[in-house]
Amino acid sequence: MILVDGYNLIGQEAGALSGLSLEKEREKLVRRLEQLSAVSGERFLVVFDSSVQARKGVATKTSISHNSSVSVAFSKAGQTADGWILKYLSRRPSESAILVTRDRELAQKARKLGFRVEPDLSRLEAKAEPYFSQSLSGSQSGGDLLSSISPKSREALAQARKKAKS
Repeated sequence: MILVDGYNLIGQEAGALSGLSLEKEREKLVRRLEQLSAVSGERFLVVFDSSVQARKGVATKTSISHNSSVSVAFSKAGQTADGWILKYLSRRPSESAILVTRDRELAQKARKLGFRVEPDLSRLEAKAEPYFSQSLSGSQSGGDLLSSISPKSREALAQARKKAKS
């Protein structure tokens, strides 16, 4: 499981400068994680701070939504995403998750709990890069990266999925 500090990752990638709404930025991040999951087989849990939504005038959610590879959680009112993440990590074995954040305080606390912390998705994207005919981290305006998988790699992924199901 890769746990992602959602707004932290959006912010570090200059999300505020993209011109997209906060909701669109979240959707873009979730799509990116779904595409990485399709190639890497990793599962993701991305956590967003509901207080950021409230400050930006976006409807506050506190639910968790799931698909097969990416789950999305929003902290409760009065709770930060950092607090949500630390509570989640404190209930898990340290080898069960990797945290993606550049928040130094959160990273330090997660490391004290024994978890590995990555500042961004670059290592995972580098591992996935051979499966794509164009860069995962390249600045594409909402293009479907999954469609950029080479036909040979797409066939290999289909075979692997078929084998995994049987």
